[in-house]
Amino acid sequence: MNVIDSYLDTLFDPYPRSTRMREARAELRAMMEDKQQALLGQGLSESQAVGRVIAEFGSLEEVAPELGIGPEVSGAAPQGPPLLSRSRAEDYVSAVRATRHLQALGVSLFVLCPVPLLGLLALASSSTTDPSHLAVLVGLIALLVMVTAGVLVLVLRGSRLGDFEDIEEGRFTPTQEIRDFAAELRREHRSRAAVAQGIAISLWILCAVPILVTALLSTGEDDTMPLYGVCLTLIMVAAGLWVMIRGAWGPSTAETLENECDEMPESSSNPVIRTIAAVYWPVCTAIYLAWSFISGDWGSTWIVWPVAGVLYGALWAVNSALHGSQPRSQAR
Repeated sequence: MNVIDSYLDTLFDPYPRSTRMREARAELRAMMEDKQQALLGQGLSESQAVGRVIAEFGSLEEVAPELGIGPEVSGAAPQGPPLLSRSRAEDYVSAVRATRHLQALGVSLFVLCPVPLLGLLALASSSTTDPSHLAVLVGLIALLVMVTAGVLVLVLRGSRLGDFEDIEEGRFTPTQEIRDFAAELRREHRSRAAVAQGIAISLWILCAVPILVTALLSTGEDDTMPLYGVCLTLIMVAAGLWVMIRGAWGPSTAETLENECDEMPESSSNPVIRTIAAVYWPVCTAIYLAWSFISGDWGSTWIVWPVAGVLYGALWAVNSALHGSQPRSQAR
């Protein structure tokens, strides 16, 4: 795509892509190319000729009467959100690059928050008939601290990206230059994202192994083994999320710049999905503890965690389906 095409894309992007506007674009392109050829015939270089052509034709409002689209331009002045500039897009990419570890840390903390509680319960149960109240208390405190830390980390990331709230929420119109920049960003990080995705998917597929192995190895005398398996499973899930978020930030940011971003449940545009995701893991922990204390069967209630993981995957799929069924600008 040459400079004139890019310039025309910038001129016409804010306006409805009606048949008349497409015809006007083709007509203006022909006029600019004729002028460029005339300037080249006068001995100007290609870059000089292009610069003179763009300066002469100016804005779309100036040539609209000549093209016969005066009513369309004046009456339907740019619809929708404002255009996103290349410099601001580059600043946003730099900010995301600098804060990607915060997002990975916050999400991982949410997944790992039950691990201290489960580990302490397993240790206490292996030496006594019932879990120590001290182990439960310390585990619950650790869970709440990790959830709080996760929230604070994501709030910190949000504050650092506060100047780009309009980009995060899709309140902008991507020009062809921005789409080209997004494509370039995607190509630059494609290999790294593919490796991260492969590692993450492998960890998520294999995360069921610790639960299966510890369940098979557990005996009637020692029924705490599955608790250790659940801890390892949650660690593997969190590790996969860490790798995925840090490694795939480039393509994800490119989708944001194209205004076609795939959302995580925690940041979903759907308030119901977002609310469910915010309380999901604490509620699962409460269910696990209530069931365990009431039944006293700590060796069986661990099944809550693999079921919770499967249901969370279903929540992610529902969010993706809802998000994909409507334009991102409407999703907000």
